[in-house]
Amino acid sequence: MDLQSQEHATSVDLSRGERAKFWREARHCDLECLTATFRTHRYAPHTHDTFVIGAIVSGQQQHKLKGSESIGGAGSVFMINPEEVHDGRPLEGGYSYRMLYPSVELMHEIAWDLPGAAPSGSLFFQDLMVQDTALAGHLVRLHQQLEQSLDPLEKDEAIYLALGEVIGRYGSWRKEPIVGRAPKAVRDMCDYMQAHFDQDVDLDQLCALSGMSKSYLVRVFAKHMGQTPHSFLTDVRVRQARAQLALGHEPADVAIDCGFYDQSHLNRHFKKRIGVAPGAYRNIA
Repeated sequence: MDLQSQEHATSVDLSRGERAKFWREARHCDLECLTATFRTHRYAPHTHDTFVIGAIVSGQQQHKLKGSESIGGAGSVFMINPEEVHDGRPLEGGYSYRMLYPSVELMHEIAWDLPGAAPSGSLFFQDLMVQDTALAGHLVRLHQQLEQSLDPLEKDEAIYLALGEVIGRYGSWRKEPIVGRAPKAVRDMCDYMQAHFDQDVDLDQLCALSGMSKSYLVRVFAKHMGQTPHSFLTDVRVRQARAQLALGHEPADVAIDCGFYDQSHLNRHFKKRIGVAPGAYRNIA
């Protein structure tokens, strides 16, 4: 079996010296991996339903995490929780990084097997970015093994050792996820948008559901979710698009099925959140 077919990889050249490569490790809850160099690409504020674990290899990225601006460079490690809003933009010269998107299921499986572990609740990371050169090096080596190795045992060991180290050093536990801590009216709006992502949604509908005025609704939602209702709904639509693209569906059909006006509308929001266009992402399916 050749490396390309084993990894289900897609590598794309972007504008102005930018490059991104995605692949998926199906044996580990469809663990997605990204290695990229971005010089001008700016991520819109967004969330994932997975963890985001990885390290900057070179250059510098500026970003907002937990509402605060910070800068990460070589040796910076990211440990972003599911549903945690974040963005990213290159400083002069851009940056290169290697990222993993492990599922909650995979991270909990690893956590529960750690020596002396007594997890209770949901795994989360208090610090979303730290400067830890040793751990960054470990994550980069893991990422390179996943990219280059044909040996499943070697890759299995690398995943469990490296992610176990991340959890052991920085992991904590809490009773409820972010959405669970929000007021019921906000949770109801989230549930509504998740159920109606393929339809037009406006503030009148959300106001009728929550009993809030429009301006108050937007403020309360952003306070508890870290993003506006429109940003939340766009995240939901992009996640649905990722699932359909992973099944090999055509981007034009996915756009309509997931509530976007057309393929260009999907392309714009997808790339701002994922880093590559839907067509390139579909190629790893």
